[in-house]
Amino acid sequence: MIETIIFFTYSQKNSMYMIKRILIFMAVSGLLFLGVSCAQEQEKQCREITDAISSQDFDKVTNLCDKLYQKLPDCSVKTLGDLTLSYITLAFVGATTGNQTATEQSMRRAVDCYDEAMKKDPAEANALWEKMSAESGSLGQPINPSNIVETFRQTLGEYDAQQAAMRTAVVAGDDVPATAGSR
Repeated sequence: MIETIIFFTYSQKNSMYMIKRILIFMAVSGLLFLGVSCAQEQEKQCREITDAISSQDFDKVTNLCDKLYQKLPDCSVKTLGDLTLSYITLAFVGATTGNQTATEQSMRRAVDCYDEAMKKDPAEANALWEKMSAESGSLGQPINPSNIVETFRQTLGEYDAQQAAMRTAVVAGDDVPATAGSR
């Protein structure tokens, strides 16, 4: 379901192109963002994320991002920006490979990282999103984290509403046969 919603504007070919653009962007600018932006204790993990993205080792990217995600309140705005982009990448990879659970989790974490950055310092975060978008645009296709996160937020809201409706239908469906059978 999430994959269908994510791809409402992209064909699978365009999704692969978007993933490649994100990977190139992360690889080229990753060392700049991640090397400078991470707190000292997180610097090694940030470099490892960049290396894992460059080598397309997405299991390792997931593990490293999840370790930093556990320290979300302690991350700088720049680190949160890096995590946002990393989770965006993982969401597109999950959608492309048909892994709905990974896609949903990555989308939620991208939104969480984005929101945390905006909560910490909205001016710095907005400047970071603009810088990321401008730098990715110089590579051929701009990646606007704000727009992508808002699409994720909307998609997740629709998905959650559908899941709630399905749970309600199941509960209502379970009650109907019991009531009908007792008559």
